[in-house]
Amino acid sequence: MKRNQRRHLRGRRGQAFADLVRGVCPEQILCVSIDVSKDFHVVLLHNGLGEIVIPSFEIDIFRTGFDQFGQAVEAAIADSTAQVILVGMEPTGHYYENLARHIQVTGQKVTIVNSFAVKENRRQQMMAHEKDDDIDVAAIGDLLRRGEGSSFRPPTGIYLQLQQLDRARLGELKIQTIYKNRVIGHLDRIFPGLILTKKAMQERYTPLFATDFWQCQTLQNLVRICPGPRQLAALSPADLVALFHQHDCRMGPHTAARIITYAQKVLWPDPEVVTLRRQLLATDLQTLDQVSGRIDHYSRQLQEKLAQTPYQFLTQFKGLPPLRVASLAAAAGDPANYRYAGQLFRRSGLVSGRDDSGARQRQGKGKAVTKTGDIYLRRALNDLLNGLILHQPVLRAYYHHLKQTKPVGVARVATIRRTVGILWATLRDQRADTLVLRGDNMT
Repeated sequence: MKRNQRRHLRGRRGQAFADLVRGVCPEQILCVSIDVSKDFHVVLLHNGLGEIVIPSFEIDIFRTGFDQFGQAVEAAIADSTAQVILVGMEPTGHYYENLARHIQVTGQKVTIVNSFAVKENRRQQMMAHEKDDDIDVAAIGDLLRRGEGSSFRPPTGIYLQLQQLDRARLGELKIQTIYKNRVIGHLDRIFPGLILTKKAMQERYTPLFATDFWQCQTLQNLVRICPGPRQLAALSPADLVALFHQHDCRMGPHTAARIITYAQKVLWPDPEVVTLRRQLLATDLQTLDQVSGRIDHYSRQLQEKLAQTPYQFLTQFKGLPPLRVASLAAAAGDPANYRYAGQLFRRSGLVSGRDDSGARQRQGKGKAVTKTGDIYLRRALNDLLNGLILHQPVLRAYYHHLKQTKPVGVARVATIRRTVGILWATLRDQRADTLVLRGDNMT
């Protein structure tokens, strides 16, 4: 629907809500707002006028809490003779998902209210008189009665499997980053100057290897075999080559000599510190190997599941590797849940911050992207863009053109919006004239 053809101020979504409540007395619209947390939830029931039907109360996260919730809703429906029931909650981490699923099983549709909208709504004067514990649930309820929010569509089948596997993989990637930083911390104490991560330091000093530590197999083998500079300095090149060969690792005499020379110029740390840190390093390297193994396992499973979805078609194109496409499928879910690309983009919450008024038109300059929507979808789309602007000329040209007149953040959001439109059409039609195929798929 074009903007000049809209029948409602808020477009399709606003019109759908208007059709739902048309002709229904506001007193017969029951709003059930829920403030979700990890250990308990706060529930408030009110009508379409904002009048409280049942004051806020807490329910636990067990079956007893859900039964208490159901009884309260049934009582409120009977008392108010409600014709329309609206149930809404924030997408708080993963804590809301189990409750929302159970509510939908009972036949009640669940509306997911945007967290940023709730935060902004709290600032309204009408919320100032609520008790502290009731502010969030009241803000949710106020948005709910105005028709804000989107329908909760939980993934099922293959998309549920993709979602859980991808979230597990992302969790392991965070752990991997933690342990990589710990390893670097150990090496800074065992072998000062071995790893120069900052560009300024690499320009001032000549590093042992120009390649990034985590991409350099020789360096990784070195810190596992003999990380101490004092011990290295006492070896001959032939000794170091033999030591590497004993561990089935490659090493040439020229590289061995370079490593020994580098170790000799290091200001050697305290031997006791080195001894203790080498033990810690060995333990963390072992844990890091285990984490990396789990990441590989999840990655293989994701690619196997991806092959069972329409998203597999996207892996034929440059800049769209299978794991990134799998993350998109895991976050977006079944494409049948969307009627047009804008719905998918809106779910991501990628909206450039704006603070324009009258003659002050900064077009987003100095404003961060509004952090709303689905964080997993937002991450997936940002990751996809990083690859696409390198390999897809149309999107690369569009992005660089926007950067000439707009802030980088605004240009990225606009390019992602265009990317979603292209990917949506490609996914829907299972063909594309815009994207460039990978070399191994071109005829």
